[in-house]
Amino acid sequence: MPVLELTKDELVVHLRAWEAVASVQRSIRVPLANVRGATEDEGFRGRELGLRAPGTGLPGVLHAGTFYKDGDRQFVFIGPNTHPVVIELENEKWRRIVLGVEDARQIAAEVSRAIAR
Repeated sequence: MPVLELTKDELVVHLRAWEAVASVQRSIRVPLANVRGATEDEGFRGRELGLRAPGTGLPGVLHAGTFYKDGDRQFVFIGPNTHPVVIELENEKWRRIVLGVEDARQIAAEVSRAIAR
């Protein structure tokens, strides 16, 4: 699963080699000033993610890459046995980043604290 790092100034999503291949994307760096917030949201799965292009989609196993839904572009990496955390962005390539993590509530709280500083 990708690793989310919060620095003083940035949100960084680190992708391992196979994750980068599956999602057709290298690590992502976003200035904290462009992060609007984060929430846990189980509604971001399967068809609800929208149209995948490019990326990998194995229903019930892996959704990775760029997805388009209702005119929004979002980066997604959700594997099995994970819970989606949705990170809303502004002035960025993507409208949101959706990551499958073990504890989405905790990650959302960490992102919220980081942007509040």
